Amino acid sequence: MALEKRGVPTVTLATSEFERLARLQARSMGFADLRVMTIEHPLGGVPAEQALEKADGAAGAVSALILG
Repeated sequence: MALEKRGVPTVTLATSEFERLARLQARSMGFADLRVMTIEHPLGGVPAEQALEKADGAAGAVSALILG
């Protein structure tokens, strides 16, 4: 969030299990409009190939969120 304060667009990644927490935390810190990209939970503890598939699936949406 320090980058956002400097005017650098960011996207916070959260798994579906933690999306609500990420948004609540952002709002409590004064970043109600923080861009949050949700990825299907879990991300950790899965085979690398599955994690890469999730990352590849999210890449386009992350780019769109950053570029507006």
